Amino acid sequence: MNQKFDLNSKNPQTSTMGRMPLMDVVEASPTRGELFVPAIKEVSLALTLSDFSASWRGSQGFRSEAISAGTVSICEFDQARYFEMQDSAKLAVVVLRNEILEQARENGRHKLTELEAHDVLQDVTLRRLLKLAVREKRDAFPSGALFLDGVATALASYLVNHYSTASSGARNSAGGMAPAVLRRCIEFIEAHLERDLRLNELAGEAGLSASHFTRSFRESTGKTPYQFLLHRRVERARTLMHDRRVSLTEVALASGFADQHHLARVFRRITSLTPSSYRRSLR
Repeated sequence: MNQKFDLNSKNPQTSTMGRMPLMDVVEASPTRGELFVPAIKEVSLALTLSDFSASWRGSQGFRSEAISAGTVSICEFDQARYFEMQDSAKLAVVVLRNEILEQARENGRHKLTELEAHDVLQDVTLRRLLKLAVREKRDAFPSGALFLDGVATALASYLVNHYSTASSGARNSAGGMAPAVLRRCIEFIEAHLERDLRLNELAGEAGLSASHFTRSFRESTGKTPYQFLLHRRVERARTLMHDRRVSLTEVALASGFADQHHLARVFRRITSLTPSSYRRSLR
C-alpha cells in the first residue's frame, strides 16, 4: 500500500493578523507498506509516537530498525524519503520556518553552518520540546501563539548549538535589555493582554530578533516572555475579580485566557488558589 505523509496541512494557529506561525505540527498514522515523505525546503523534525519497525535509505545509507516511541529524527533538508513500513505507526513532524533558524544562526555565531541530519536520535531535550508542540496542537493551541513561538525559538537555538556542522560551540550572551526598551515591551504586553500576542511582535518592539529578544528579556526579568505574559494576565484577573458582577468566564476572556478552564489552570499554578477560592477570600 502506497501512502504519502502530507506536510502541507494548514496550522490552525495561524494568527488572525495574517502572520505565519514559526512552526507547523503535522501528525499521521501510516500503516504497513510503502510511505513517501515529500521534500520540504524547511527544517523538519520527526517524533515517533509509537513503536514500529521500518526500512529506509537515509543520511547514513540503508537502515532497517525497530524504532521506539520517543525517538527523534532531524530530517534531511529538501530531500524526499521512502520508507518500507513493517508495522503501523504514529508519527508527528514539526516544521520550523527558515527565518527562525536564520535568527538562531545569527545570534549563535553559526552563520555559515548547516544542520546535520540524524535518522535516529535519543535526545531528551528535543523530545520534550517536540512533545510540547504536539500536545499544543492536539489541544487546539490553548496557550496561544506566544507560547508556540517560544517553543519554536527554543528548538531552533538548540538545533543550531548542538547539531550544526563545524559548530564552534561558542555561546553568545545576549545580556539584558536597556531599561527604556524593556519598559516599552512591557507596556506593549500590558496594552494587548487580552489577545494572542506573537513573539515577533514583541521582538519588533525591542528591535531584536526573536531568539535574541527571548534571551535578553529573560535576563532582564527572570522570566521568558510567555511566563511574564501569564503572570500579568493573572494579575489582571485578580483585579477584575474584585467586581463580583463580572463572571469568571468574562474575567478569563478579558485577561487573555482561552476560557474559564484555562484561567483556572494557570491561576492555580501561579497562586496556589483556584479563581473561585480567591474571589471568596475577597471581602
